[in-house]
Order: sequence, then structure tokens, then C-alpha cells
Amino acid sequence: MIIKMQRFDAEFNTKPCDHRNNAELTLTLRLGFKQINPSGGAANGTYHDYGDATEPTRNIVKWTDPSWSQWKRTFEREVERFWSKKFWLINTGGFFAFEDKGKVWYPNVYCRFNLKCSDSTGGGTNHHEIEVVRLDPNENWFGSHSTLYDSNDIKSVQKGTDSNNKPVMQRAHVHEVGHLMGLGHVAEGTAACPANGNTNAQACYGTTDHDMNSVMGSGMKLRTEHAKPWQDAMVNVAVKHRTDKVAAQWEKLKVGFIAMGAQWPAKMKRHYPRTKEELAAGALITRR
Repeated sequence: MIIKMQRFDAEFNTKPCDHRNNAELTLTLRLGFKQINPSGGAANGTYHDYGDATEPTRNIVKWTDPSWSQWKRTFEREVERFWSKKFWLINTGGFFAFEDKGKVWYPNVYCRFNLKCSDSTGGGTNHHEIEVVRLDPNENWFGSHSTLYDSNDIKSVQKGTDSNNKPVMQRAHVHEVGHLMGLGHVAEGTAACPANGNTNAQACYGTTDHDMNSVMGSGMKLRTEHAKPWQDAMVNVAVKHRTDKVAAQWEKLKVGFIAMGAQWPAKMKRHYPRTKEELAAGALITRR
């Protein structure tokens, strides 16, 4: 089952299911990158922070074919490595029952992530189109935003300091893809970062060590709340699964289906499929 969503495509697969293997949910995100080079074909030039002519300029250099290809490969590889195969969603609603070894089982959901990076074509096939500048080696900072990246995004840089005066390090490309999947900054919605305020204010990246070290703060720590893109996708998958069977009653039952589909708590440890009895008892099986 493939569902095309605004932020990504979601593919749900029950073929691996048996008494030891869960269903799989793969989110595929397609990014189209466009080079920003010095004007007039020059080897060196400048570009404004945030692409805004009122902001300071930074020194940039022209992309070469090898440097461009290497940057895209590193971006794609490292982001996939960070986000893929980290979460299991617990099937609390009794979806996708199957038989194996004479028993009825209910799978959980193993979360995968697939990133496709290509040159921007403007043809509408990518979920996001992003411009990229190549900074001069002497530049260590560039003002970027959601559709403008820089070549240093793949490097680990210090974003802050915790209460023990230890540096908080982050690789920006991993953080930015979290945003593209729908995740906000760690402190969004709190008093430090009100919903109607500037979510790029420093406080929105966390004021406690716990929040600062989050990948959606200033660090690289992955937590169960970061499974939300897969949880959102499973709501759609579960609703479609049930409604395909009772299409005639969809309007009457839609609210109930959405509520059932929302029951997908995330874990960061493998949880095995459950028997009907284990599901009813609420048992969580981490060893078979």
C-alpha cells in the first residue's frame, strides 16, 4: 500500500510478517537540489545570508562536478543512516491480523526511511526544492533557511553549550530533514517558544540540557517523539485499510477510524508481533 502525502510518500508492507517479523513502513522523501554559484561563471564570489540582499555577504566558490556529487551522496547517506530503522510502532488497535503457525498474530511496524537526492528539475516530482551554496573554506557560518542550504551543513558544528560547559554538536542536514518530515523545534509550544512567536529564536532549540541535546534542538539525540512522521503516516494507512473494507459506511465511521488509527506508540527497541491473547493482555514482547 502506497499513500502519497504532502511531505513524503509512505509505503506500508505486510509481506515480511510472520511470528517474528513485523510489518514495515517506509517514508520516502525526494529532494531536488540546485547549485548556487558565483555570478558570471566566476570561480569565486559572494552570496547574501538567507538569500536576502539586505543581509551580510559570505564568500562562496563555484561547485565542481566532483564536489557537488560528493556533497549530495554524503547528505543522502548520513540522513538515511540517522533516521532509518530506529523506531517500532506498537499496534494497539488490532490492525493487520494474519495467521502463522496456527495462531492469529498482530504485527507492530518497523520504521524505515528512504531519501532520494537529485538535481532540481522544477518538474514537480520532488517533495522539496532546495538551493545550495558552496562556502569558501574560510567561511564557517552562513545564514540559511528551509529552502537554502550550504555546503557546511553536512559537517558537525557546535550549536551551543550545556550546563556542564560541554559543547552541543549537530549536523545541520539531519536536523533540517527532520523539519522537512514535519518535526518542529524541541521547545515549540512551550512558554519559552510560544506558538505565535519566532520558532527560530534560540530558546526554541532548548533551554535545558535534555532539550538542547535533542536532534530537533541543538544536538543529535534521537527520541521516541521523533517518530511522529511515521505515526502520522500510520494513521492514514490504518484508516485506508479499514475503510477499504467498509467504503459504504465511511462517512458514518470516519471519526472512529481516525481515533483507532492514532494508537501507534513508538519504541526504540524491537517489539515482536503479538498473539491475539498477548494483544488483549497488553503484553509487549521484546524477546521471543
